[in-house]
Amino acid sequence: MPNSKTKKLLTTYLRRLTNLSGNNRSIFLPRLSAEQFIDLHELSFLNGRNSFSIIQNLIAGKHQVIAAELDSRMEANNVASLKLKKLNRIDRFLFEERGTKDLHVAWLFVHGRFMDGTLVRCPLVYFPVELQLE
Repeated sequence: MPNSKTKKLLTTYLRRLTNLSGNNRSIFLPRLSAEQFIDLHELSFLNGRNSFSIIQNLIAGKHQVIAAELDSRMEANNVASLKLKKLNRIDRFLFEERGTKDLHVAWLFVHGRFMDGTLVRCPLVYFPVELQLE
């Protein structure tokens, strides 16, 4: 039998998991912050693979190289590399501060409305990932 403190904690988590308000970022994500989000289509064909093959490798759990750290012949690669470095720096900072790994790839965005008119724009699946600079 859980004590009152545990029961209160579980009730709080239940409320958070079933929070379907417009303020819940898991339900409604109006726009992507440039510092914390990268569209996988920006990484498409930087290393000879399209963005869907990156998703396929994530599902299979395979290690993959996304982009070169620096390529003087391809400006898109350098821009993506800077974004990935910044994202990696934020991920390391959050790990040092909170002790959690919060880097995920979201796939299959759902757009629409609930029956009560609440807007929905959120990812359907999250894949935990880890960035490594080599």
